[in-house]
This record gives sequence, C-alpha cells and structure tokens, in this order.
Amino acid sequence: MEAENSKTNTHKGLAILTIGHFINDVHAAFLPTFTPILMINLGLSITQASMLTFLSGIINSFMQPLLGYASDKTSRPLMILIGPILAALGASLIPSSPSYALAFFFVGLWAIGSATFHPQGQGSVGHLTTSQNLSFAFSIFSVGGILASALSPLYGAYLYQRLGEAFLPIVTSIPVLLYAMLVFKFLPIIPGKHTYQSSVETKGLKFILHSMKVTFAPLSVAVIRDTSIQGIQFFMPIAIAAKGGTIGDVGKVLFIIMIARSLSPLLGGYIADRTSKSKIIFLCMAMGGALLIPAALTKGILSVLLFTLGAAFIEATTPITGAISQEWMPHSRAMASSIVMGFAWGLGSLLIPPLGIIGDHLGLTCALVVVGALPLASLCFVSIIKKKEKAAILKEPQDEN
Repeated sequence: MEAENSKTNTHKGLAILTIGHFINDVHAAFLPTFTPILMINLGLSITQASMLTFLSGIINSFMQPLLGYASDKTSRPLMILIGPILAALGASLIPSSPSYALAFFFVGLWAIGSATFHPQGQGSVGHLTTSQNLSFAFSIFSVGGILASALSPLYGAYLYQRLGEAFLPIVTSIPVLLYAMLVFKFLPIIPGKHTYQSSVETKGLKFILHSMKVTFAPLSVAVIRDTSIQGIQFFMPIAIAAKGGTIGDVGKVLFIIMIARSLSPLLGGYIADRTSKSKIIFLCMAMGGALLIPAALTKGILSVLLFTLGAAFIEATTPITGAISQEWMPHSRAMASSIVMGFAWGLGSLLIPPLGIIGDHLGLTCALVVVGALPLASLCFVSIIKKKEKAAILKEPQDEN
C-alpha cells in the first residue's frame, strides 16, 4: 500500500510540475515572436534587438544558481508559484513597450519570473523519481516546457491579432491563477524533498563555483545546445519578416520547429535511461550539426524541414544533461539543475548579441551557418562525460562487494 501511495504521489507531483512548466514557458517565445514588431515600432537594429535577449541571459545566468542554492534549503513550493506570475506579466507587456527602456524592463520582469520557476521545478523532479528513470522523468518535465514554447508563438500571435496588446496581461493571468490554486491544494510541499548538507565545506558563492566545476562537461554541452536553439529562435523570425512574412508566418514556422523539439526529449530520455547517456548525446549533437548547416544554406520548405530535424536532435539531449548533473550532485539537485539548465540557457542568451553582430555585418545566412555549426563543437565535452560514465560502471561491482 505504501509503495502504491508513493507511486501515486510521484505521478501527481510530476504532473503538477509539468503543468507548471507548461504554464511558465507558454510565454517563452513572446520575445522572439514580437521582436519584429519592436524593431518596427522602436526602430531597432538586429544588434539592438538582440540586447533584449542578452538581458534575459544576464538575469538567468546570475539568478538561477542563486535561486537553485536557495531552493535546496526548502521544501515549500514558493518559487514554482511566484515564477509563472512574473513571467506571464512581463511577457504580456512586451509588445506594448512604448520605448526601448520599457522593453528592457518588461523583458527583465519576464526573465526574472522564468529564472524563479526553473531551479525549484527542475530540482523537484529528481526528488520525485529514482535514478533509473531520471532521464525519462526529466523528459516529461521538459516536454511540458518545450510544448508550451511550441504553442507560445501561436498563442502570443493569436492574442495579439484578435484582442490587441491591451488585453494580453488580462488573458495571460487566467491560467497562472488556476495553476496557483492547483499547487496550493495538491502540492503544499515537494514530496520526497529533504534538506541536505553539502558534501563539501563550502557555502554560497564558493559552493556555486564548486557546482559549476563538478558539472562542467554537461554544462558545456548545454551551453552550446542552448545557444544554437536560441539562435534559431532569434534569427528565423527576422529572416521570415525580411522576406515579407507576417507575424502569423513567424508563429507557424516556430510552431513546427518547437513541436518537433517537444517530442524528441521523450525519446532521448527514454533511450538514455536504457543505454549510454554519453553515446546518445554524441549521436544527437553530431546529427543536429549535420542537419542545421545545410538548413542555413537552403530555402523554403527544405530549409524549414532541416531546421526542424536539426533542432529536434539537439533538443533530445536536454533531459539527459539534466539527469547527468543531478546524478553527479544528488544532494544538491536544484543547484545542479539551475546550472545545467537555467545558467546554461542564460549563457546561451549572452552569445546571441555576437551572433547578431555577424547577422548585421555578414548577413543572416552567415549567422545561421554559425548557429548550425555550434553543436559539432560540443563533441569534445561528450568525451569527458563518457569517461566519467565508464568510471561509474567499473565502480559498481566494487561497491556491491
């Protein structure tokens, strides 16, 4: 009976966390979706527009590790409640920005909300499941966010076109409030969550730096992957608009790519739990780069198809790097996740402005080729993961004896 109750609590907790991830990230693509509008309304260059993404990267890079550290100290779901509220409010105000300064403020509010939700949400997944199913559990949680990101451009474009920018904050607040009620009723504390002491004699900033050192290999893979994904999200709407496409066209193309991205982590996480995590990461990143480079050099439906497949391959590694980080830091799961998931995403955002400069001076095609080549640069870090994976396998028989 206790085993059945534990399994039920696991499924219920994972379902609520996944719903929260969806609610939070359904606003994730509001910025790239509305970037062409901001560029027209405010007269921004590609480099100036990319600075908005840079801001979100700064916030995620600095806030997520700190919030991950704080999340490991409590079992109360405060962060997964506050995060979606701020994210929805900030994202819904972006298209109504009357000035560049206010655009920065609204993007910052959205980024703070997103940074607040993810460390506790991701860390809690590891407390709800076993190590044997961690990658797959992560993939379910990830799908909630990626599927939301897939719907986000269509959702944002539809609300903007049908209701106008004035109604966006009102409409987007409804699912957030419903989710808050769900958490209050069914998830007052994180099941299976305990407060652990660090395995090293460090606290605060020193422990954050120690965590980055421990997770350096999966972190490096994640940064490269997330830079490539964000590069696709940032440049494709601009490229479509430059060719005369509407905001509806932008939403449709991003939707197609993100649907593929939402499905691939399930397959990647499932296979990784049953085979070798390092081999799956190597295969996915290699295939991703091999598809994204020709995608940048082709046009029309073929280009969209190649971008879709390439993005799907590299996105399949998301739950795997998340699971690896928690396996390497089992007593600081929120911290580990905040680094390999949130901090990595933030660093990826910081690399968008240099890509924007390439786009301004050498053209969008050149910038997209660089974006496509990035996954191939991650393969050297996969070898580090492979060595540690082999060492863990060799150690298991000794532990049993």
